[in-house]
Amino acid sequence: MKKLVLILVVLAMVPIAAFADWGFGGAAFYKSPALVGQPVDSGNVNVDQFCFGANLRLKLSWFQAEGLLLYSASNLQSLNTYLDAGVALDLAIFHLSLGVGPDLSGNFGNDFQAGLNAKISADLKTGPVSIGASYIMALNLANGVNVQTSSGLLGVQILFWF
Repeated sequence: MKKLVLILVVLAMVPIAAFADWGFGGAAFYKSPALVGQPVDSGNVNVDQFCFGANLRLKLSWFQAEGLLLYSASNLQSLNTYLDAGVALDLAIFHLSLGVGPDLSGNFGNDFQAGLNAKISADLKTGPVSIGASYIMALNLANGVNVQTSSGLLGVQILFWF
């Protein structure tokens, strides 16, 4: 029975994948310690606060799903995965999106964490290539969402669209 369900899911995904726009590329993010509305102290910026990785997007009309895999080479090396689904809007050459989804973080010291995130992106789409900026904010649903005290990741990405 499990094989039948898996086959049906795969067959349902084939038409979606055929009609969707796919974007793949690289991303670089800065682990922003700054709170919303507060100034950034440039003296505290160092290489340990940056992470790099790959970005994959699937866009179908107004719906967008995205996977982001980031590697951090700081003192505590980690691999972070951000999965988001949400809405996307194309305005001329601009692509705006907002999504929510789970994030999984694991460092190479066998520590593993799971959470929830919100991501907002703005891209400049020039033909098959887009250059954009994104902000990823951690969500804590137990205590409510407080934008004023939430820090996150600020980054850029370059995507090639197929």
